[in-house]
Amino acid sequence: MNHIKLCPFSFIQACLCSGLCLLLCVNNFALADTGSINQSAIEQSIREALPNTKITSIQASPIEGLVEIVAGRNVLYAGASGRYLVVGSLYNMHTATDLTAERKTSTAAIDWDSLPLDSAVKYAGSGPHKLAVFFDPDCPWCKKLHHQLASLKDIQVYAILYPVATLHPNAKSKATGILCSADPLQALDTVMEGKTLPTNNDRTCMEQAATSITKVETFANAHNIRGTPTLVAADGRVRAGFLDEQALRAWLDASLR
Repeated sequence: MNHIKLCPFSFIQACLCSGLCLLLCVNNFALADTGSINQSAIEQSIREALPNTKITSIQASPIEGLVEIVAGRNVLYAGASGRYLVVGSLYNMHTATDLTAERKTSTAAIDWDSLPLDSAVKYAGSGPHKLAVFFDPDCPWCKKLHHQLASLKDIQVYAILYPVATLHPNAKSKATGILCSADPLQALDTVMEGKTLPTNNDRTCMEQAATSITKVETFANAHNIRGTPTLVAADGRVRAGFLDEQALRAWLDASLR
């Protein structure tokens, strides 16, 4: 192993929050001995030092003596005893590949078939590409994205209604109204135009829609989806934020490579 630059321990939390990273540049790789990993010690050390960090998995890393720790969307490394923690990016110098970035992408991926599409409004487009968008009816960037999505006739687009109540307290009632409309896409258009939907007196449908939205909230929390719009491609890649049409098409095309 060549060149290791360590973050001072006092900066580890800042590294996790801000993306500050150390550089691990390696030329030769060997799998760590998984039998020597003291998983309980590693969990205990991280829990004591960083009590708000939730560990998803612990496994061997490509570097002998280091194990990989997935904590939410963070990928960390530690000695097999759990005493030392490394925050940063691991590069394969032979292929010029950021292995940590690849792992972050793969751990954040969402199985398309697991998406709560029963709480989605499908746009009119069709074609080889599929796109799901976690969508808040009162989110300004969602409104901007909506007009663009409506024009994409060659992409299957699903707006998964995900009202973020802490930001938009009226969004959930709008979402349930959209889902219970006779024409949900037309209802979504109406809301995006700033107009009010007619009162829906079908209490059974409204209760079922509210239950569906609660399931979306649970799904989003489980997959670290905190804001809208959040895009999900058919291959599971996730991207937060608005994209214009050219950038959106390029992002979707990347799934075919």
